Amino acid sequence: MMQGFPISAQLPEDLGFGERFWYWRGASGHSYIHSIYQLESCPPLPGAVFVLVRASDGKRQAVAAGRFPSVVENLPGNVRPVIPDCRRGDEIHVHLLARDHDAAGAVLRDLDDALRG
Repeated sequence: MMQGFPISAQLPEDLGFGERFWYWRGASGHSYIHSIYQLESCPPLPGAVFVLVRASDGKRQAVAAGRFPSVVENLPGNVRPVIPDCRRGDEIHVHLLARDHDAAGAVLRDLDDALRG
């Protein structure tokens, strides 16, 4: 099971980042920071790595990981049509810091390995 924690676990809570960002830990033990969006309000982010998340009772559980296709460029802020099994989640957490295509692929593999682990 993939583990995650809020950014407030590493920064003072009074900075107000706790509910905007979330870390997900890959199988390698590396943590990746993600921006939190509702599925209906996620901007088009072609090639970005995402984690589909089920949020309930104050907890977050990763249910899938993937990358946005290039077609997401043409969507007006609703990524549901391009997320497989989007009904399984309430939020989409997006990692934007991969430096290139290969780095994004490595992040996705690490997160996916943790999710399947």
